[in-house]
Amino acid sequence: MNTGETESQADDGAVAEAEVATEEVKAKLDLEVVITDVGPCKKHLKIAVARTDIDKQFEETFGTMKKEAAVPGFRPGRAPRQLVEKMFKKQVAGQVKTDLLMAALGQIDLDYKIKPITAPNLDIDAIELPEHGPMRFEIDVEVQPDFPLPAYKNLVVHRPVKTISEADIDAQVRLFLERSALMVPKLEGGAEINDYVTADLAFSRNGIALNEAKEVKFRLQPDLRFQDGIVRDFGSVVAGAKPGEQRVAQAEIGSSSPDPALRGQEVQVDITILDLKQLRLPDPTPAYFASTGFEDMDDLRDEVKTTLEKRLAYQQKQAIRKEILDKLIVEIPFDLPTNLVARQEQSTLRRLVSEMRQGGLGDMDIRAREAEIRANAHESTTRSLKEYFLLSKIADAEEIKVEEEDLEEQIRVLAARTDESPRRVRARIEKEGLGEALASQILEEKTIERILQYISVEDVPMEEQRAVETLDQAAFAAPEIADPAAIDAAEAAEAAEAAGTPKATPSE
Repeated sequence: MNTGETESQADDGAVAEAEVATEEVKAKLDLEVVITDVGPCKKHLKIAVARTDIDKQFEETFGTMKKEAAVPGFRPGRAPRQLVEKMFKKQVAGQVKTDLLMAALGQIDLDYKIKPITAPNLDIDAIELPEHGPMRFEIDVEVQPDFPLPAYKNLVVHRPVKTISEADIDAQVRLFLERSALMVPKLEGGAEINDYVTADLAFSRNGIALNEAKEVKFRLQPDLRFQDGIVRDFGSVVAGAKPGEQRVAQAEIGSSSPDPALRGQEVQVDITILDLKQLRLPDPTPAYFASTGFEDMDDLRDEVKTTLEKRLAYQQKQAIRKEILDKLIVEIPFDLPTNLVARQEQSTLRRLVSEMRQGGLGDMDIRAREAEIRANAHESTTRSLKEYFLLSKIADAEEIKVEEEDLEEQIRVLAARTDESPRRVRARIEKEGLGEALASQILEEKTIERILQYISVEDVPMEEQRAVETLDQAAFAAPEIADPAAIDAAEAAEAAEAAGTPKATPSE
C-alpha cells in the first residue's frame, strides 16, 4: 500500500465521519410536542415541526433531486436548480412531508419513551405542508400500560399433585380402543355417559326462540359445551332418556355471545332424544395389537402412563403459572386499550391451542378447551395481555432477553413435533409473521422460570376435571357476516392457525 492510497483512504474516512455527523444533526428536529392522556393506554400528541427544519429538508431533497433528475435538454445533474424546483415541486413536497413525519415520530419515541403498542394511524395526505410557518399534526397513540414493578419475590403458590392410578390408565386405554370400535344401535335401556346421542336442541329465553339445531349428534358427557356457552350437569339431565322422550336444561351463555344482552345470562334448552348408539370395543387380541404398533396390552398401558405423566406435568406447570399471575394481577391492576383486546382475540386462541398441544393434551380435550376459550374470548385475551405486560416488566427488571439460541431451540422443538426440518419451520414462521409471537412466548417462559427461583411451592391435591362434549352449534343464531373483508380476515386467521399449530403425537 503506497502513501497516496493511505491518504486517499484517510480522506474517505474523514468524509464518512462528516456524513455520519451530518446525519446525527439532521435526525434531531426542532419539535414542539404536547402529550395528553385521553383514555386507558392512549395518548394524544400535538406536534409542530419548525420552519427551519422544513426549509432544510427541502434544500437537501432538491439537492439530491438535481443530481438525479431527468430534465429534457440537460444531462443528469446539469439542469438549473430553478427548473428542477419548478418541475418537481409537488413530488419533492410529498417526499419532504413524509421524511419529516417519520423523523419526528422516531425522535418522539426516543425522547419521550411513550412505548407505542402499534404504529399510529397517520393519514399523511390529510396533513398540510404549509408555505410558511411550522408543520402541525395530531395523532392518537396506543401505548403500553404504565404500572409499578410488582412484588414477585417471596410468593407462596400451590402445585396440584395426584398419583396416576390404574383407573386413569383404564380410561385412556378405553379411549385408544374406541378408535377401532364399532358404533351399534342401543336397543335396551336409556342414555348413559359415553353413549352417542342424536337429538333436536331448541334454545330460548323467556319464551322467545333463539336458535334451533336439528339432529345434532354428540357423545353424552357430564357437561355439554356449545360455541357460546355451556350446559352443566347435562349428563344427569339426559340420563335414562329414550328415543322420543324430552328433557329440559339450563345453559349459561359466555361473555363473547354475538348478542350482548345474552352475555352472562341463562337460557333454556329443550332436548328431544331421537336416537341412541353405543360403541362395541374390539377384542384386544394379538392380531389386533399387530395393527396398532404396540406389542401387547402392557406395552399400550406403559405408553398411556407416559402420556398421562406428561399431561400432569403440563397441568402442574400451568397451575403454578396461573397462581403466580393471579397474585400479580390482583396486586397491580391496570387497564388495557379496548381496540387492542379486540384485535388480539384470534391470536390468543391460536397461542393457547398451540400451548395445549405442546403440553400433550389430546384432540378431544383441546377441542373442549378451545370452545371454552372462544366462548369467553374477551376475558381470555384481556388476561393474556395483562400477563404479557406484567412479565415483560419483570423481564426488564431481571434483564431477561430472548437470545438467538432460544429461538433456535424452540424451532427445533416445534420441528420435532411436526416431523419437519428446522429450516422449514423457521421459513413458515417468517412467512406467517409469527416470529414476534414466538419470541414473546419464550420471554414469558424464561421470566416464569426466573420467578420460580424466588418463590415457595407447596403441593396440594389436584381437583379432577369433568369431561365435556363440545358442539359446533351456538345458542344464539348470529347474523351472517356480509362484509367480504371480514370474511377474508377470518379465513386468513384460520389459515394462520392451521399453519402455526403443531400436530398431535400418535400417543395422544
